[in-house]
Amino acid sequence: MSGDYWEEEVFSVPPLAALQKTSASDVFDWLELHFPFVGGKIDWRRADGRHSHWRIDDEQLLAASASREICARIRTGSVVEHVGDGLSPYGVRFAEGEAASVTAALLEVPEHHYFLAEDRAWIVVVSFEGDLDVWDRASA
Repeated sequence: MSGDYWEEEVFSVPPLAALQKTSASDVFDWLELHFPFVGGKIDWRRADGRHSHWRIDDEQLLAASASREICARIRTGSVVEHVGDGLSPYGVRFAEGEAASVTAALLEVPEHHYFLAEDRAWIVVVSFEGDLDVWDRASA
């Protein structure tokens, strides 16, 4: 297996192939500036805003639940940014109409996934251990 497996075999085929690529470090830098961390993970107990957490051991149910949460939050005309913390070679951006298929494809990559609204109004984080965390910015 080549070191570029994820880029060559996963990110180069639909529905991921045509997505706009972004720098993952830009998103991780933003997260580190705006959220408290403990042990390399967001400390949701100390994060401002509304947070929900589910532990879902069934991979298909986890993916469907994550997709539902993302699709429910996307505003028409906006995009979602995704970064992974391990195997994804870069971040990607996708639009509302692509959300279900792109989310399912991204969740096939065994890593922690961060899906963020373009305006940072919400975040959906999915771990390969079965955690689903959803954060919504508190209304002013």
